[in-house]
Amino acid sequence: MCDFVLNALFNLCKINKRRQEQAAENGIVPHLMQFITSNSNLKQYALPLLCDMAHASRNSREQLRAHGGLDVYLNLLEDQIWSVTALDSIAVCLAHDNDNKKVEQALLKKDAVQKLVNFFQCCPEQHFVHILEPFLKIITKSARINTTLAVNGLTPLLIARLDHQDAIARLNLLRLIKAVYEHHPQPKKLIVENDLPEKLQNLIGERRDGQVLVKQMATSLLKALHINTVL
Repeated sequence: MCDFVLNALFNLCKINKRRQEQAAENGIVPHLMQFITSNSNLKQYALPLLCDMAHASRNSREQLRAHGGLDVYLNLLEDQIWSVTALDSIAVCLAHDNDNKKVEQALLKKDAVQKLVNFFQCCPEQHFVHILEPFLKIITKSARINTTLAVNGLTPLLIARLDHQDAIARLNLLRLIKAVYEHHPQPKKLIVENDLPEKLQNLIGERRDGQVLVKQMATSLLKALHINTVL
């Protein structure tokens, strides 16, 4: 019976945010989580519904938070199929965090920080381009998360990927590095230990297609670094 009910609910809610909100308000979230954590064959319906609910409404996000939905998203970062979707749901939850900053507090926990950094480091190449914008949303929304991720291993990972073949990826990496640099507690140390000026000069001097915006961003960031190292 559960198969038929959840399949019907999935079809009703998949493209309708209002129905997703109604399902959350009427208690579906803990049942979805049970299907997911028990590795039920109904997981195929429960997972997309749970991830979609982060985008539905404030009420659905509150139900997710109250029942540990954020922890499920963080655990999904280890799932190659659902990791990018889960990261996007995390970014959305943080973007709509209320004045109590409960999502921010949850993401600042040591385990959550480690999962985010590990995910960035181990993300399969075919997904890498797609995780950069959600990461950018996360670190630009919260200065505290920005700094915590930066000093717990994210900074060198960002800089190491500046040789990525995709121009959009390089541009988003530069945006991430700029955001990290602006909030870093030891910006000069960041510059020196990661050889950042040299890497930016290399980007500026490269001849690749689609490099105009990359070179502009790299030049702007290099100027900012120069001001800091001179002062």
